[in-house]
Amino acid sequence: MDTTSAYPLPLFSNLTASSSQQISGLSRFWSYYLLPVLVAYPLLCRALRFRRIRALQAKYKYGSPAHPSFEGMTADEAHDIVQVVHDFEFPALFDKGLQFALFRTYGIPTISDLLVKTGQLSMSKNVPRRYADTTVLLSDIYGGDPTSDRCIAAYARLNYLHGHYIKQGKISNDDMLYTLSLFLNQPVEWINRYEWRQLTDLEVCAMGVFHKAMGDGMGISFKVLPSYSTGWKDGLHFYRELDAWAKQYERGHMVPSQSNYDTAVETRKLILSTQPTFIRGVLTKMVSAPLDDRLREAIMFEEAPSLYISLFNGFMALRRFYLRHLSLPRPWFSTTQLLTQEPDKSGRRYILWWDTMPVYVRPTLWNRWGPGALVSMLLGVPRPGDEGMHPEGFEVKDVGPTVFVGKGAKEMEATKEKLRETSTGGCPFNVRRET
Repeated sequence: MDTTSAYPLPLFSNLTASSSQQISGLSRFWSYYLLPVLVAYPLLCRALRFRRIRALQAKYKYGSPAHPSFEGMTADEAHDIVQVVHDFEFPALFDKGLQFALFRTYGIPTISDLLVKTGQLSMSKNVPRRYADTTVLLSDIYGGDPTSDRCIAAYARLNYLHGHYIKQGKISNDDMLYTLSLFLNQPVEWINRYEWRQLTDLEVCAMGVFHKAMGDGMGISFKVLPSYSTGWKDGLHFYRELDAWAKQYERGHMVPSQSNYDTAVETRKLILSTQPTFIRGVLTKMVSAPLDDRLREAIMFEEAPSLYISLFNGFMALRRFYLRHLSLPRPWFSTTQLLTQEPDKSGRRYILWWDTMPVYVRPTLWNRWGPGALVSMLLGVPRPGDEGMHPEGFEVKDVGPTVFVGKGAKEMEATKEKLRETSTGGCPFNVRRET
């Protein structure tokens, strides 16, 4: 009698049956639950991804069968549309477009020469605060309603700071108009090149209307544009004309200059200052990857290696695919607030979110000793409350270079009064042009 096989066979049989049941269970789980979820989730993402643009098109019927023309869009309507584009649809690359708009101005010697002479963006000690000042003013202009006190005060301060140099002939209207054109077209170009969808005509029209109103608020003349005397049909017409003028302006004025390099390299240092030292060399080359040849040569930056360009473009392509097919849209409560909107008891406001130096950031327990702050301390990066970071916050009336702190109150009040009378939130193309 073979006793060695008396028990193993039933045991083996039980194990085989158990394994078969597990495989069968996994197969049912895959067929009944996991596979439908894997198929349905991308479809859900795609369906929800386009809800906001469809809602905007339904609310503002410009360019629809009910209202084929884009004429008549008001600054208030444009602000609402731009805010959705910025806060919910494309927050990262809209901001990146604005950052590179400022970066692109460094390629024009008449702009960079002034920045070098004043030392505001060509000296390391001044760059962080000037970057924060720009964030403050642009955030109030883009974030506040066109007729709000917050927006008007930002225009008034910006106009005072620029006016000082305009009176001395150091800032030309062409350079002001060119800078405005970059705020207009750089977010559009970054979004259309890298985001999960391109902007619609409704959104581009809103950008045109919004920035025409911005130019009016800054007192910029549009006389050099072809349709100045006859007027622009709508925001699309204005966008295309100013964009074409800006590209022609670059062909004649964006040329290599030492002052271009001096300003651009300091901003590059600021952008990379919060990164670990061992990776800054790689990131320095990566900064050049998205730059076109004209700008890169004008600011005298080295060309990025082809591998870096391929890695950058590959990452952006993966990001585009993920956002379009595998990511749900941002919920309404997830918007990033850059600044406190209301002043504290001392009349000061603070920056709430920062990506470089924590200038104007309140040194709360979390900001100074939280995980992010401890990482900054390990990297040798200033924390909120450190010397030179101005933890006392800011008042818009004092934003700008130290030499202008406490100055300009009278001029700002005059500008505010004028803007309150002229900035109605209506269509900026209906305003009578100067003769």
